[in-house]
Amino acid sequence: MTGRPTRTANDYERLPSGEGERTVSQSGLSRPFAGPETYLSSTIRSRLNRISHSSLALFTLKGVNSALTAISNFVLAYVLVRTIGLNSYAVIASLLAAAALVVQSDLGITGLTFFKLRSHYLSEADRDDASQDDQDLVATIVTLYIAIGVVSVMILAATLAAGLLKVAPHGLAYLLIFAGAVCALPRMALRVAVNARDGFVWTEAVDLGRRIALLAVTLAMLLGLSFVSYSAISLAIWVLSIAGLLWLARLYGFTPRPGAFLNGVRLLRNEIRGVGATVLLSLTDFIISVFPYYLLAAAGDATAIVAFDMFYKVTRFAVMSYLIGAETVLPQQTRAVHNEDAAGLARATAKGVMIGLMPMTAGIVAIALFGERLFGLILNHNAIVSPVMRIAICAMFAFMLVQTTCQIVLIGVGRFGELARRSCLTLAGMVLISTLMVLLHWTIDTFIVAYVIVYGAGSVLYAECLYSLSSSLRNKSAREKSPEKLQVGTGEI
Repeated sequence: MTGRPTRTANDYERLPSGEGERTVSQSGLSRPFAGPETYLSSTIRSRLNRISHSSLALFTLKGVNSALTAISNFVLAYVLVRTIGLNSYAVIASLLAAAALVVQSDLGITGLTFFKLRSHYLSEADRDDASQDDQDLVATIVTLYIAIGVVSVMILAATLAAGLLKVAPHGLAYLLIFAGAVCALPRMALRVAVNARDGFVWTEAVDLGRRIALLAVTLAMLLGLSFVSYSAISLAIWVLSIAGLLWLARLYGFTPRPGAFLNGVRLLRNEIRGVGATVLLSLTDFIISVFPYYLLAAAGDATAIVAFDMFYKVTRFAVMSYLIGAETVLPQQTRAVHNEDAAGLARATAKGVMIGLMPMTAGIVAIALFGERLFGLILNHNAIVSPVMRIAICAMFAFMLVQTTCQIVLIGVGRFGELARRSCLTLAGMVLISTLMVLLHWTIDTFIVAYVIVYGAGSVLYAECLYSLSSSLRNKSAREKSPEKLQVGTGEI
């Protein structure tokens, strides 16, 4: 259990002039003025507050969300391959890669925003509401991200209307799917705002509702729901989930006000001046993750695109599984670094690794024993995901555990520059193997093996960065203790 003590009846104090009573809140939730008649509701809020600081609740929600993400991705592939065909599914995979490019316009700003908001929150004496500058910054980022999403959808719509992309007869459905995918951009900003104030449990709950609804509507296609209807309902589900996050943001003290946008733009401009490393890290991570989609699309090989899509989906599921542990212990890790507690950082990180070892081991066993039948069932074809690619997937499981564990905490404590330098080295390796693939006409299997080797080297660099952070905390703690020992010794003499 992490977090601060919850309120009791003794936490009430009298307001001047007999104006009733107000609560001295120790949580990130914004509390209204209340009198004794609201004691029951305050008790309920107190219980909800305990849940919001429960590591077990967060772990459970993340586990369920991770499982649903994997199930939804593979169920979607299974359904679409059988309802619209393999080639049309390859088009969707390419469109989702384009949507990922739109989401990448975040350029790591949300990661930096989380670090800033979290630092402010941990330093606040009164944690009822975010500061006005923090509120304005979040409101501005969310507004800009919604605008970016709308503009990107309009551009795709114009492209489809002009006939520049041949996607008939599914053009409208593709557009709606793309619109739902870019909703992830404002979602990112809202999540980090709420999570920075210990709202991890509630953002996971919103995600859980969205994933359950999306899975249900996907399965409905097997019962006759049309592809266009599926796309429209999916977009509506995304919009509702964003509305839920907006409500949570208000609950956690982020309230829009007149003039917030202009002040937020000024604050954002000041932040951007120092986010070179953040932008570089975000771009390199994105390119490393999805550039094979564009490389294979340029080669015009639909089968290779689908094969990589399976590789990508399975390995991304591994990352989601590792995030269960990594993000569950993140509040403990950020507090440990804030308090310069190297031992606390090591303990929290070890917990995250131990949690991650379970899905890693299960994933390796599942792919090794059942991979051929699993991919054959999903794609309705046994030869697309080869034995070599399945071995590469198993290796990626191990490398991704190392990288995810290290990256989450290092981003959470603001080590963007160190990560960016290491990510650039990994990207250089990816450029090299891409060049070799074109020049030497590598097969998809050869390329994937090279991809995994380079990625593994990058994960080792990330581990070295986390070790360096831990060592610096230990050394600083040792230096602070040395003068104390010297003073004690002098006193005894």
